Amino acid sequence: MIKNTSGENAVKTLSLNNAWKLHEAPLDCKPEEVANVLRQKDGWLDCSLPCDVHTPLIDAGIIKDPVLADYCLASEWIEHRSWWFVREIDATEFDLNSDIVELSIESIDAYGDIFINGVHIGTHKSAFYPFVKDIKSWIVSGKNTLCVRVTTGLEQVSDEDLAQLNWAVCHEESNGCPERGDRRRAFVRKPQYSVGWDWGPKVSTCGIVKGVTIKCMKNATIRGVNLVTLEAGKTAKLHMTVEIEQLDIIGTKDADLIVTIKKDNEICIKHIKNDLLLTSGINYVDIDFNIEDADLWWPSGYGAQPLYEIQVSLACEDMKSDYPSFKYGIRTVSLDTSRMDKENRRFTLVVNNVPIFCKGGDWIPADSIYARITTEKYDTLVKEAQNANFNMLRVWGGGFYENNDFYEACDKYGILLWHDFMFACSAFPDHQDWFKAEVERELDYQTKHLRNHPSLGIWCGNNENHWIFNKIDNPNWNIEMTHDKQYGLYTSNVQAKVAVRNNCSHIPYWNSSPYGGALPNDDNVGDTHHWYAGMMNPDMSKRIELKEYDKVQSRFVTEYGYPGPCPKKSIEDYFDGRPIDRDSKVWHMHTNTFEKNTVAAGIEKNYNVAAVTLGLDDYILYSGMVQSLMLGYSLEAIRFKDYCSGALFWMYNDTWGEVGWTIVDYYLRRKISFYAVKRALARKKLIIRQIGENIRVMGCNDSDQDINTTAEMGYVSLDGKIRRTEVVSLRIPAYSRSYIVEQLVPNEDFLNGVFAIIPSCDCIEPAWLRVNDIRNMVTVKQDVMISDCKKDGNDLLITVKSDVFVHGVHIKEDNICSDNYFDLLPGQSKTIRVENAADLKPCFYAVV
Repeated sequence: MIKNTSGENAVKTLSLNNAWKLHEAPLDCKPEEVANVLRQKDGWLDCSLPCDVHTPLIDAGIIKDPVLADYCLASEWIEHRSWWFVREIDATEFDLNSDIVELSIESIDAYGDIFINGVHIGTHKSAFYPFVKDIKSWIVSGKNTLCVRVTTGLEQVSDEDLAQLNWAVCHEESNGCPERGDRRRAFVRKPQYSVGWDWGPKVSTCGIVKGVTIKCMKNATIRGVNLVTLEAGKTAKLHMTVEIEQLDIIGTKDADLIVTIKKDNEICIKHIKNDLLLTSGINYVDIDFNIEDADLWWPSGYGAQPLYEIQVSLACEDMKSDYPSFKYGIRTVSLDTSRMDKENRRFTLVVNNVPIFCKGGDWIPADSIYARITTEKYDTLVKEAQNANFNMLRVWGGGFYENNDFYEACDKYGILLWHDFMFACSAFPDHQDWFKAEVERELDYQTKHLRNHPSLGIWCGNNENHWIFNKIDNPNWNIEMTHDKQYGLYTSNVQAKVAVRNNCSHIPYWNSSPYGGALPNDDNVGDTHHWYAGMMNPDMSKRIELKEYDKVQSRFVTEYGYPGPCPKKSIEDYFDGRPIDRDSKVWHMHTNTFEKNTVAAGIEKNYNVAAVTLGLDDYILYSGMVQSLMLGYSLEAIRFKDYCSGALFWMYNDTWGEVGWTIVDYYLRRKISFYAVKRALARKKLIIRQIGENIRVMGCNDSDQDINTTAEMGYVSLDGKIRRTEVVSLRIPAYSRSYIVEQLVPNEDFLNGVFAIIPSCDCIEPAWLRVNDIRNMVTVKQDVMISDCKKDGNDLLITVKSDVFVHGVHIKEDNICSDNYFDLLPGQSKTIRVENAADLKPCFYAVV
């Protein structure tokens, strides 16, 4: 019989995110001095959670924002202090008749001591799982004081500790940035990037960086829900496991469990498990059910992203306990590593039984002070990834497990996640029992916390930790491992696998990135980081050569990149009012460590200009165009390989403003290269390459509908006067990448013309074969014509046309465009949407 589900709630939750005070003290002000700290009358700063200590210091004018100018250098003292967070709590806000009064501090970065009313109740050593404690026995009537002493955790690590790893921690000192990096990071479970990386400053994060709650619980509570799609079809088969903690330590209780599944506020399923017998402690309840006429969740471009609302409630002794409702997408996901031939294996994610070509970029924390990333910033970044035709982001292992807002945005916008666990570019002390225990708690928590998100496509053990032991690629990595001392690889080879198996076995797991083959980074198995043959090549001519990417042989590329600048407004923002000088300290600090004059070399290879003489505006234009060429061409080249199933570039977003890898900058402005990436990853696309003496055309179609159309194909002179073309039929099946045309290279003048294929339907852009660098093509100077311009609500629809080939056609204003910095073939017209520009008087320019 169903209990009274409208009665008293068995769980009362109190949010403690507001009304905190923060006090600074010397690092040697230890936990036993808590009483002295609490007696201090002066020096307190107001703050709310989440809070990195940098933020109230900025607000109080004590430091300047470390992402601006060179101010990060002036705030390094923060890691040499202890930080005391204090909040008062009135006991009347509690239900002291509860069985448990549970304090949960979701994330302390990174070393915390916790006190209730001056009594030390625990020490916490990780930013990656919560501190959870029943504090009922410490609560008194009236006022209570919660205090948390926080440090960066770096001070806990000694030279003797590092010697256990042979100091084998990657550091930016070898890359020319000695001010960035700290080898002690390997012993501290905090975001590794916070000590500095090639693309970001050293800003040692510290604080209570997620939320804090107190839950008063009676009788029984739902601790977890694991929902798995067993079959995704017209009838979807689902399995749910509900984890219930019964709080009576010595007796049993009766209960009912109610599961409700809604779609668009309509109930699809209401399943009731009556008269459950709950024993003391943890109970597991398994439920199977079917959803008829199920709407499946798909990666962006492959279909829609319908989300069902899941509600799970427990009725026990006339008290109701509700698990937080969540959104769920019905989908299956698996990893196909089957053999292709004697030497090669596939590496393909399969969603709803459809192989997916994963396309997108690598995600890093969106701020050097990650606790201040807003819901709106997450939503904008993930939406822009969808706008750029991504279907995947790779959450890089040197950052942190993001806020829930990020994962919910990925669910909403159809962005699959390759999710590293948080280990990157280092040996780690997983031969020590304390480290193993910390990691076990972290992995157990995160695999449970994130397992119900349909966007979670694959778990990965680490970033580059296996690769650094590849003696061919990294001959100077002088460290030998044994099974007793795996220098961090035990974590990924064993512990992470166990956690995934136990908590979310429906999500694939991969040991590392890159990984596969006899040595990590082999082309024939698994995934690769394509650096040494490209941007990291010591030969500058190879670093800046587009066609080097036609040589990629990988099954799946998870990293490679090419740098470019931010828009001018962003540069002005991070110079913070100082004159913009490309020889200044600030400019060099905000230029990627690995750039090493590559931008200038790339400009001079592709354009007839001297990079050193360019003013700021032209520097931004030409270097942005080169980044566009490199990323656009390389993504096409990787996508063109029919045996390759993924192209992810480094990197999508930024932690501060710089001349660097990204296509969306720290200030959420699109770089010039954004549009090239968007075109390269178009959901319906043609790609042309020369293979020996032949021209081969690949058709890409992410959608569930076949494409049948015609196209003009052949030689077109750049001045538009010669068109030796024919009409061909094109068929591109649904969910496919396939070679649809092949013919001999015509004997034509490719300095004065191109081989092009121009579809008759608007859903696919024309494509042309790049034989020469732009600077060597004999182009004709001509203004871009606007053939039509009309308002569409607040937007402007503009059609442009040219009688000759024009390169880099763009509108200079800062408006968001459906496309920009594109090429036009002779006679081609193109319509673009300019957002919120109804009153704009447009003018288009070409890059010459």
